[in-house]
Amino acid sequence: MLDLEWDRICVMVVDDNAFVRRLLVSTLGNFGLRKIIAEESSASAIERLKLSKTDPVDAGLGEVDLIMSDYLMPGVDGNLFLRWVRTGDGVPDRFVPFIMVSGAADKHVVAEARDAGVTEFLAKPFSAASVADRILAVINNPRPFVLARGYFGPDRRRTRTSVEEERRKTTPGDIQTVKPDSKVRTLREDVRAIHFKPDNRLRLKLGPGAMRKPVDFDPQVIRAAEARIQALVGDYADWVESYLDSMADSLAALRPSAKPLKSNCRHVENINHIAHELRGQGGTFDYPLVTAFGKSLYEATLHADMPITAASRKLMQAHIDAIRTVFKNRIQGKGGEVGAQLLLEIEQAVKKYA
Repeated sequence: MLDLEWDRICVMVVDDNAFVRRLLVSTLGNFGLRKIIAEESSASAIERLKLSKTDPVDAGLGEVDLIMSDYLMPGVDGNLFLRWVRTGDGVPDRFVPFIMVSGAADKHVVAEARDAGVTEFLAKPFSAASVADRILAVINNPRPFVLARGYFGPDRRRTRTSVEEERRKTTPGDIQTVKPDSKVRTLREDVRAIHFKPDNRLRLKLGPGAMRKPVDFDPQVIRAAEARIQALVGDYADWVESYLDSMADSLAALRPSAKPLKSNCRHVENINHIAHELRGQGGTFDYPLVTAFGKSLYEATLHADMPITAASRKLMQAHIDAIRTVFKNRIQGKGGEVGAQLLLEIEQAVKKYA
């Protein structure tokens, strides 16, 4: 294996979920990364990054080499955070690699992140291997940055259809390329796009070995990180209990109403947010039933202003009960006959009450 200086790399991890935040930090630590900055919100991450540009000592933060951020967060979500990193005011480094992490890896979510300037996308549930793959992709396959009408970020053209190829066809005269050693100091007005090819700072920081051939993690390190994730299963089950209690409290507080009520909207949003988190986490800890139930409950509560009826309450209650049963009985994997029965009960509840 190459002799690489992973301890020189600084990663910022942003996630409002304390457990997932801790899990990512732990996984990165197992890879040998020691400079890890954890923030619980995009807003606090933005403020700290702004401060690092003017007063790195007070910010307790120097140069950030990689950002890993959750997509769905209250207030400033991951997509708005990414847009600020690429085009906002007070950004210390617009070229910093940005990995978006989300349990909602739907096509439109990935497209939104791509169009905001994301470098890589990591879907939940994630494994140590999938985290490693995204980091290695950033290091080994850097893309030039493109400045064009309505967009600044890594080149979005990974794969192309013949139609896209024709639509995006350009001549050398349509593009201005700016390299680190370029003597050009002005940007032309007559071009369709400007390509920036910044230095691969991650490779440079990893040391001379990283410049000779593709970087990789030691397989033993990956296995150790996977073991660490599995060791957290008990913690996860205990932690989910508080989430279930929170959803149950919100469900109990809902008032029957055909019209939107502020209090009802708040409680439905809470249930929906927790369902989204469960949707993304279950598979990581070998609880695929929780992923399935979380996804179903998330879809059933997408609209905070939904009518609160006896049927909608029963539908939410069925999901919460099913998830609680899974954790109470530690039903991992598919769960055999019990798991099949729980899935059937949720399917029947959706048909009956949705």
